[in-house]
Amino acid sequence: MRQSLALSCERISAELLDHFDGVGMVRGEYVFRAAGKYPTPESVSSYLVPYLRHIAKRASGTTIWYRTMEADTAECNILDGVEEIIDEPHKLLGLRGIRRARRFPDAFVAELEGIAQVRDEGADIGVLFPFVTYVDELQWAIEQTRAVIGDCPVATMIEIPSLLLEVDRVVTTGVSRVVIGCNDLSSLLLGQARASLRPVRPVPPLLRAIERVTMVAAAAGVRTAVAGYLHPDLLAACANLGVDECVLHYSDLPEVLGEQFADLPDLDVLQAIKRKTRAAIAVYEAERAAGSDPDHPHAHQTLTP
Repeated sequence: MRQSLALSCERISAELLDHFDGVGMVRGEYVFRAAGKYPTPESVSSYLVPYLRHIAKRASGTTIWYRTMEADTAECNILDGVEEIIDEPHKLLGLRGIRRARRFPDAFVAELEGIAQVRDEGADIGVLFPFVTYVDELQWAIEQTRAVIGDCPVATMIEIPSLLLEVDRVVTTGVSRVVIGCNDLSSLLLGQARASLRPVRPVPPLLRAIERVTMVAAAAGVRTAVAGYLHPDLLAACANLGVDECVLHYSDLPEVLGEQFADLPDLDVLQAIKRKTRAAIAVYEAERAAGSDPDHPHAHQTLTP
């Protein structure tokens, strides 16, 4: 089973990438969360494009898989440039991923235009779509990508059981790769909070789901990968099931692969961005609770489940 690298705004070297089979996921939302900016043409030009160039210079010869914005409404609310302030009671089940992209396509298109710019400079970048519920959402995302970028590799996360049940249709859409997001999928399959399942272990329902996706994808010539905060036992089980690739988070490398990665310079970047986001959300919610609107130019809207 191949091992690729997942990045969340960390800086990398060509020497580090020599240990991996390319960059299997660039988690785009962490670029914007680090900057405190929502995806717009300006923020894409200032933050995303330079970061993709940084990766491309060190990952020549392999496809870089960029995953478009995957942030819940609370995380988006505190970013400068967001279209609307939206309050949801169940954020992890709410307006995320391609759901949000369909509601606010301008931000999605801005990301795609940034990818197109770096591809025009010679980088091989594929687009990975997150939190897809139905095949029609996936087809919409592919159509938008083709309209902005043209012919480029496309892939989808499988993290929601509804898309898992449609995997036979997923593999006919033109994707070359499906990435099983084990964090969300295990949570939704087992009816448990994600935090209580970390790291994700090889429980039977998840293994059956991975096996089914792998078999259907292989028959269609589509590669399968697993991603998330993965327990070593799950990685071993996935290898036995014929999964093509595991996507390992930069911050998890010492724990998963050993002490040879303990001195990487950006191991705390992911947690630092999360702390920054949590602090900003806490300030925002405190101001709301105090009865004074935060200094934000957008109207508030509450979504019901």
